[in-house]
Amino acid sequence: MGSKFTVSYEERIDAVEKYLRNEYSMNDLSKQLKVANTSIRRWLARYQSLGPEGLQETSKNLSYSWELKETVVMDYLSGSGSHMDLC
Repeated sequence: MGSKFTVSYEERIDAVEKYLRNEYSMNDLSKQLKVANTSIRRWLARYQSLGPEGLQETSKNLSYSWELKETVVMDYLSGSGSHMDLC
């Protein structure tokens, strides 16, 4: 089942940029937008790694190769990064 976006693309960009400018805390944004803190964190990670395009809605969930999944798990177990860093 795909993800439902209850917050528009523009609202997500606005929220991330306000957070990065220290205008609002993650808690303030999550309450204002009625989403979990983890959603804001996920948007922030996508924005930082992919830019604004990372916050666009996709029509389907991404699928990853077995090799990529194995590499990420091994990196995590070896301490090369946190769960959020490797995602």
